[in-house]
Formats: sequence, structure tokens, C-alpha cells
Amino acid sequence: MILGSLKLAFLFYVALTVTYFLASIYSRSVRRELLEKTWDTDPARESLSVGERADFIEAGMSEYDKGLKKRLLWLIYILPTIGFVAVFYFINWY
Repeated sequence: MILGSLKLAFLFYVALTVTYFLASIYSRSVRRELLEKTWDTDPARESLSVGERADFIEAGMSEYDKGLKKRLLWLIYILPTIGFVAVFYFINWY
């Protein structure tokens, strides 16, 4: 019985890991696209070089990496785990 639960938990976390990485990649690409559009739509930046554009995008991405949106992706692990533990508890001991 315990072996089956461990297999389920392992597969559960493998699926959550895949979901986390896909959501992370998608979120980063959306943020990068927003930074690129911000740079391209500002007429004051048209005379600046490509290197400055790359620096602007990298600065924005490093800011994103430290931000709340990146940290909220950990809820992909936390919420299903809390739900699974709550269901397990209520079915077995309540």
C-alpha cells in the first residue's frame, strides 16, 4: 500500500515539475516579448544601438527573476500538495 502511494507521489511531482518548467518558460517569453515591444514602441530609443536594446531587455529580465511573478510559480507545487494532503487526511482520519 505504501509503495503505491510513493509511486503516485513520484509521478505527481514529475508531472508538477514538467508543468512548472513549461509555465516558467512561457512566463519568461511573455515578459521578454513585453520588454521588446516596450523598446520598439518608444520613439526616443530609435537612434540607440542594438547592444543597448539587449542591455535593456537583460536588465528587465533580471528584474523579473527577482520579482513576485517568478516566485508565484512555486504555487504550482504548493497548492496541489496541500490539496492532496487535505483529501488524504479527511478520507482517512475524519
